[in-house]
Amino acid sequence: MYRPLLGLAALVSILTLPLAAHADTIDDFLLTGGGHTISYSYPATATFPDVEFFSTSAFATIDGVPGYPLAAVYNSNSNSPFPTLQLFVPEATFGYPMLNFQGPGLVSTVLVPDDTYDPFNPFAIEATFNPGTYQLIGVGVSFDQPEGPPVPYTLSITPETPTAATPEPSTLALLATGVFGLLGFATIRHNRTKLTH
Repeated sequence: MYRPLLGLAALVSILTLPLAAHADTIDDFLLTGGGHTISYSYPATATFPDVEFFSTSAFATIDGVPGYPLAAVYNSNSNSPFPTLQLFVPEATFGYPMLNFQGPGLVSTVLVPDDTYDPFNPFAIEATFNPGTYQLIGVGVSFDQPEGPPVPYTLSITPETPTAATPEPSTLALLATGVFGLLGFATIRHNRTKLTH
């Protein structure tokens, strides 16, 4: 009875080996200007409700100091008059709690079937960051003081070199094969023991 199960488990493990878990592609961002350097990383693709803006957050290195929580809002509409990018930055470093950047669109978007966000709207937006170097104009923004002067910034978006993915499905399939093998071996041994007594 266990032989068909062992064969099936072996077949499943062989078929599952090519399905090694793939890590999401990550993009590295490097923003320089106004005497500051900000670097951070995000997944290359994000899915969000069918709206114009989407937000992300990560820990950034600012002026060589790591560990700053950095929230960002990206504009998915490249023809919009609104900022291309908004960064919420440490006010003590920049003099403003937020920087608004005008420039070319940083993402490509497509509609994808997804009613996770709104059951009455079966679509969401999938945005993918476009690798490249962009010239942006940054302006400091605060609620209690005038906007800062326009400052030129350069933003580079670079895909990270992919690393070897952890083969989770393969590992689980091999573990299952081993467990089935041990069960089969134990059953055969148990049956032989019963026959000899």
